[in-house]
Amino acid sequence: MGLRDVAGLITNDPKTKKKIIDLLTIIGRRKMTFNQLIDESGYKQRYLRFLITKLRSIHLMMGEYQMSNSRNEYWYYLTHEGFSTFLKTKYSDAIYTLVKRRKTQ
Repeated sequence: MGLRDVAGLITNDPKTKKKIIDLLTIIGRRKMTFNQLIDESGYKQRYLRFLITKLRSIHLMMGEYQMSNSRNEYWYYLTHEGFSTFLKTKYSDAIYTLVKRRKTQ
């Protein structure tokens, strides 16, 4: 599954898909604070929160509080485990039905 496919699970709007792909590329395999994401992406706070909410809804982006420079900050990161679980639960009924249908034919 490519980045376009992942973005397609979230929205059908081509502009939003591109911005989701850009955000996924920016965060990659590292943890980032909200302010770091704003600086790197150039998105407005409200729009970035919207994208993060979308990514969290499919369990692809998670976050946690961590101490940094004597401050407790919220760090965002990508997680494939949660996303994998989301896909399995979302499509398991459809896949089961397809397999069951093949067995009866």
